[in-house]
Amino acid sequence: MNHHRSTITWCRFDPQSQRVATVSADRRIKLWDLRAQKTTVAINSNHGNVVSACCFTGSGRFLCTASWDKTLKLWELQAGGFRSHGGTPLQGGHEGSVSACCISAADANLLVSASYDRTVAVWDLSTVSQTLVLKGHSDWVTDVSLSADRKLVASSSKVSILSKCFHSPSRPHLKFLLLKLKNPLFCVICRLKSPPRYRPQPPPLS
Repeated sequence: MNHHRSTITWCRFDPQSQRVATVSADRRIKLWDLRAQKTTVAINSNHGNVVSACCFTGSGRFLCTASWDKTLKLWELQAGGFRSHGGTPLQGGHEGSVSACCISAADANLLVSASYDRTVAVWDLSTVSQTLVLKGHSDWVTDVSLSADRKLVASSSKVSILSKCFHSPSRPHLKFLLLKLKNPLFCVICRLKSPPRYRPQPPPLS
């Protein structure tokens, strides 16, 4: 059977727009060939809970998955490395369920992730480790995105807050160091007027 056995939580095109990756509450990862219109790769992620999100590197060689089990994993797709050793866990991790992930299109080693622990984490995939944790949200962080030049990180929250970190050398007292960037970042929080939209509580780990 090609389809997932439970709710599909996320989908992403690969950089060549030839395949779509889907992840699901059934804890599986599937790659769909758009020409053949069928699943070409199906992976049992071995995540301990719902697989909540996924993202490709710019080359399409690696896929990162996020899960409600508080972890992220990196999967080597092109050479089929995942078949022999599975996914590579990212060291460090969040204290809560991971809700989203995003890899820089300009730098395949730069990953950001969002979590229900109210933080955004920055990762260096060359060492498979966490390098920075951005705090400031008062509730679940539901999504995160990187700008093409790697200078901007935008994150959204359950309580309708958009947090944006951007280059601001004139404010050295408010700085975060984003991986190898030498210039400080200034964090700005904007509260939207719309009422909050609540997401379901992640289930307890089984």
